[in-house]
Amino acid sequence: MKKILTIVTASLLAFTMNAQEDAKAKEILDKLSAKTKSYTTIKADFTYTMVNKSDGINESQDGKIEIKGNKYFLSIQGQDIISDGKNIWTFLKESEEVQINSISEDDDEGISPNKIFTLYEEGFKYKFVEEKNGIQTINLYPKETNEKAYHRISLFIDAAKNQIKEVKVFGKDGTDSSYKIKTFTPNTSISDAHFTFDKSKHPNVEIIDLRE
Repeated sequence: MKKILTIVTASLLAFTMNAQEDAKAKEILDKLSAKTKSYTTIKADFTYTMVNKSDGINESQDGKIEIKGNKYFLSIQGQDIISDGKNIWTFLKESEEVQINSISEDDDEGISPNKIFTLYEEGFKYKFVEEKNGIQTINLYPKETNEKAYHRISLFIDAAKNQIKEVKVFGKDGTDSSYKIKTFTPNTSISDAHFTFDKSKHPNVEIIDLRE
C-alpha cells in the first residue's frame, strides 16, 4: 500500500511539474508573440547551419531576411526567395533563372520563412526547458506528427529583449538545422514592391512559371 501511495504521489508531482512548465512556456510565448506582432516589419541577419552526422554533413551559410506581414524576402547561398503572400519567386542567381510557384496551404512539412519568429503560435505543444545566462529554452512538439518532417523544434529566447535568438529544428531523417540570429531590426520602412520579383532589373533572367 505504501509503495502504491509513493508511485501515485510521484506521478501527481510529475504531472504538476509538467503543468507548471507548460504554463511558464505559454507565458513566455504569449509575451514573445505580443511583442513580435507589434512590429510593422522585421529585418534580420542570421547563420543557417545544417548537420547530419551519419551523412557527414556540417554546413553553414549566412543569410538575411526581411518580413512584412505575410510577405518576405530571403537571401541565402546565391539565391533570393521572395513572396508577396500569394506567390513565391526563387531567383537562382548563378543560372539566371527564376521559378514562380503558388503558395500551397497544404504544404505543412517545412517552415515558411515569414513564420520563423512566430511558428510556435499554431499546431504545437510546448514545454519550458530551462533559463540559463538570460536565455530561455522552450521545446515545441508538432501535434500532427505525421505531417511534419521534424519531431521537435527548440526556441532560444533572450529574456531581457524578449526576442528569439536561435531556432533549432530536429529532423526525422537525422538532419538537424538551426537559424542563429545575428542582428534583429524591427520597424524599418520597406516598400511592398520589395516583395515581388522585378524582371525589369534582370532582363536576361529566364522565367519559369510553375503555378497551376
